[in-house]
Amino acid sequence: MIDGGIFLDKDPSSGLGSDPAEVLARLDRFGVTRALATSFKAIYFDEREGNELTAEFCAASDGRLLPTATINMLGYDAGVDSLTQISKGPFLAAALFPTFQNWTWSDYVVEVFAKDCAKLDFPILAGIWNRQDLAAVARHVAPAGGKVLIRWMRGSGYNNIPDIIAVAQDHPNLCFDISTITQSGGIERLVERLGADRLFLASGSPLVAEGASYFMLEGARISDADRQMIQSGTLSKALGLNADPEPAAEMRLWQTYRDVPKIDTHWHTSGWNIIEPRISFEAIAQDFDVFNYQIANSSSIRALNHDIVTGNAETKAFVEAEPRARGLIVVNPLEIETSIGEIEKYRDNPRFVGIKTIQDFYGKDLDDPSYLEIFAHLDNMSGWPIMAHLPGMDRLAQLKPHINFIAAHATWRYWDFADLKNVWFDIATSTADRQDADIKGMLARVGEDRIIFSCDGQLMNPAWTLGKLASADLPETALQKIFQENALDAFPRLRDAEAVSA
Repeated sequence: MIDGGIFLDKDPSSGLGSDPAEVLARLDRFGVTRALATSFKAIYFDEREGNELTAEFCAASDGRLLPTATINMLGYDAGVDSLTQISKGPFLAAALFPTFQNWTWSDYVVEVFAKDCAKLDFPILAGIWNRQDLAAVARHVAPAGGKVLIRWMRGSGYNNIPDIIAVAQDHPNLCFDISTITQSGGIERLVERLGADRLFLASGSPLVAEGASYFMLEGARISDADRQMIQSGTLSKALGLNADPEPAAEMRLWQTYRDVPKIDTHWHTSGWNIIEPRISFEAIAQDFDVFNYQIANSSSIRALNHDIVTGNAETKAFVEAEPRARGLIVVNPLEIETSIGEIEKYRDNPRFVGIKTIQDFYGKDLDDPSYLEIFAHLDNMSGWPIMAHLPGMDRLAQLKPHINFIAAHATWRYWDFADLKNVWFDIATSTADRQDADIKGMLARVGEDRIIFSCDGQLMNPAWTLGKLASADLPETALQKIFQENALDAFPRLRDAEAVSA
């Protein structure tokens, strides 16, 4: 497998990074044979010195690190033959990172540079951060006609599939990184619509937890030939490399994390009104099978975004159809009496195990008076935790120490809640950026007893969260608690014999 984008040395803005030996060890851990590389020095300080450092590191790697030359448009002197010299050297592509360097894709020099690269048949590795960047590359870089490899740099990609498809249709000279596609079936949809020969993977390590994208590709329901094309074929063709002779062996690390028994505390039914190919009850059950789910707590997106009565009824239908599913009752602070009525409706159903709300959807904190009125109803209901986003949870958790709270998507603000012993930490996040998905730092700060496995399916396939856990390389004792034991403490009703039985 060829990783289409990693970084060498240390990022001065975050402190993330390592020497080449550690980089290679990280690739070995995930079974990656080669990786396109550039140095942070070339990005942040001096293009010439940094590119020399990149070439030096790569030359000493026995062919495993493949050099790309960082070019800063703020220093590009159009008409001078510097690009010609670079293209004749060891570098396989020109790597561009506008957000790191304070220039934009719409700068006129970018169009000139794209034409220069096209004349030299020198591929561009375009680091983009969002859909707006993709549109700008389509308008200002793609028309030159040269090879362009679109590489996602930050954040999640579940909203990006429509733009990828639309740009790909208009610009056949572009190929696309799939490393931030998080939803179940997302990679499969791109293979179906574009073909695997337009797709590759660039992890962004060490800024990004590389295992997330590796695991997502391993878990995609595609043919071996298509997987091999994404793993190495597309990049080999674009860069003039020898492709891997056969598909990469299935990662042993992936198999281990996939097969371990799990309780997932954060799942959903219905959809978020985006491209989500696998949201049917049947598709969800298939994912539960693949990832060896014992239990999964689910709430209805219909309830969270529109109507709590019909949405909670949808959850009831799901938990009755799927023996591994448990339900969370969604409440709405704008409908106090209806919310209390929903709690009463399902409180005696052993397959419902908690309360769910997204308070910032309503522009409220969790300790808003409207929520306090609803949650007062829980004071005499033992064992009913509240799962919510973070605003106001710290204050409410102190106000109600007898209630368990689950902080959803808590990997970047865990320190605000670390000392609150009735708060558990949900690790489902749409981003795999190491600073935002800091699971290792969370473990060091809050301990191993209050972190719970959660993926926010189907918006995030379980492979996405598992890859971040694998990248953190946590102790086995902590993983065992995260995958099962801690969820039983956070959601006491899961221990009920009737609730846990199929």
